[in-house]
Amino acid sequence: MKSILIIVSGMPATGKTRFSEWLSQELAVPLLSLDDVWEKGGTVDIPFVQYWSLCEDTMKSSSPLIIEFGFDNKIEPMIAGLVEKYKYQTINVHFDTSFETAHRRFNDRRQYEMGGAKPQISLEQYIEIAELDKEFRFGERIILVDTTDFSTISYANIHNSIQQYVMQTL
Repeated sequence: MKSILIIVSGMPATGKTRFSEWLSQELAVPLLSLDDVWEKGGTVDIPFVQYWSLCEDTMKSSSPLIIEFGFDNKIEPMIAGLVEKYKYQTINVHFDTSFETAHRRFNDRRQYEMGGAKPQISLEQYIEIAELDKEFRFGERIILVDTTDFSTISYANIHNSIQQYVMQTL
């Protein structure tokens, strides 16, 4: 699986991180989540610089890589530049649901999973945050995952789709 970049994208609270962690273990491929870099960085700009530097360092060796975040189309030139420079094949696994469903999960997570109650945000605020993430797609190989009902999602089926794409590129 050399020179394969798996991009896991979607709005906040659509299940990207959990899936990415599972896939990373399943494939024994490194995962770079901007969430991890963000938590270690001190300012808004530094994590982005660190993140892309780590991506590039991995891609220099032609190693497979999974990147995960709520990417938007403003990030596309950065990804495209690295993909072209290091001759990577890409697979974009895009997690999607309605704004309403993701907004509810987002507020639930802020309240219960993030170290205590965080202020709730309105649907309008959520849409402002997530609107560009919802529209992001990268490359020709895109796997769309409807996360409206998490119980219907099969990680194994997504994994099989990824494997099919990888076999087609060999």
